[in-house]
Amino acid sequence: MKRNLYILLLFLCLSMLSRKHIYAQDLTPFADQNVDDLGDVSDEFQETFFEALKQKGIENYELAITALNRCIAMEPTQAILYFERGKNYEALKKNDLAEEDFLKTLSLKPNEEAVLEALYELYYKSKDYGKAENTVKQLIPFDSQYKEDLSRIYTATKRYDEALQLLDALDSEKGGDPYRDQLRDRIYTLSGNEKGRTDAIEKKIASNPTAEADYLKLIYLYSEQGETQKAYETALKLKEINPTAEEVNLALYKLYLDDGKTEDAILAMKNVLKSNRITPDAKHRVLNDFLLFANKNPQYEGALEEAILLFDSQVAGSKIYQELANYFISKGAKSKALPYLKKALENDPDNIEVIKKTLLLQLDTGAFQDAEEIAASALELYPSQPLLYLTYGVALNKQSKFKEAIDQLEIGIDYIIDDTRMESDFYQQLGDAYAGTGNVAKAQQYIDKANALKAQNNK
Repeated sequence: MKRNLYILLLFLCLSMLSRKHIYAQDLTPFADQNVDDLGDVSDEFQETFFEALKQKGIENYELAITALNRCIAMEPTQAILYFERGKNYEALKKNDLAEEDFLKTLSLKPNEEAVLEALYELYYKSKDYGKAENTVKQLIPFDSQYKEDLSRIYTATKRYDEALQLLDALDSEKGGDPYRDQLRDRIYTLSGNEKGRTDAIEKKIASNPTAEADYLKLIYLYSEQGETQKAYETALKLKEINPTAEEVNLALYKLYLDDGKTEDAILAMKNVLKSNRITPDAKHRVLNDFLLFANKNPQYEGALEEAILLFDSQVAGSKIYQELANYFISKGAKSKALPYLKKALENDPDNIEVIKKTLLLQLDTGAFQDAEEIAASALELYPSQPLLYLTYGVALNKQSKFKEAIDQLEIGIDYIIDDTRMESDFYQQLGDAYAGTGNVAKAQQYIDKANALKAQNNK
């Protein structure tokens, strides 16, 4: 029985630890305490403790606490009991009671890393950063990796310089680390310290001149900051290191475009769009940038359309398709815009704004059957949107499906709230639909209502 209890205690303690410390050190709270160290515990104690573990395992935390209370009544000096009860209180979000039990555990078993870690995590989650800072400083002597946690606290309390100093110290001690790089990026973003971000990457390149990823980060940063010459110089350095680096075209594209070397910029843009290494987001930014350029320089629309075909063959995204559609709409090329709206809708079928824009453009270009199908599907998602009923009704009227149009329009008009212009449109379409069925009197009644509202809106 005692051997089984020891195994369960060991498993329980391992489950308390964060993944970082299980993998880093295999530490367990009370690792030096086996069942014999608990003293001459009774069978009743062991059975009750097993019951507590079982209830916690099936998330019956209140019952687990009840069992632990009975154990504490029998063995009030066993630290593991308070620690385990604290974890159950934490699961119930009774943080004050959890804190009390963790502190009691430390009073019985001082300076236990796993207990300090649990206490730190409790404070951090509840945003009690003062207590969290004090606790994590007690953890750092166990493992300097806890400086990352202290850096998170400094970030949360806007002590950005101190946070960065800790990360730098860890890099010096342990070498670079992607997680710490992410923390740095977050700090620079929150603090708005773009110069610090740039300086840090320049420093990394100076210490490791062959790290391509750092050159790319620096190119992006310089480009975003409008430092096109520096971006270009960095791109050339990267090209020296790796002449086949496709990412260098990101910097070259913008520099060529700003310098008026448009043909070179177009070539660089195409290389970006063809690349398998450059991210879709980066491709999107380049294409969107060239779209804005072509809008001001229409002589390059042909190059834009070639770029769109390249992009379209590799990348799908509702946002860029909407931007392309808006571009062609602004040029009056509605027939060219419509396919991109349909693609935007395929990528984001629940987007009500894309649905509405697609429907209106379909009606405008005479794609009435397509509009009918999209409106019918959209109403399954948004049954109280009056514009969907209106566009549905228009599409049906245009196909001489007058009775179906009347059904949809009469349903939809009840959803209008304080929009007399839309109400007038509904009446006009109902008038057209009744006229189509041969009911001239009813048609005139609705047309008169539409005209009255139009006159009211024109005042």
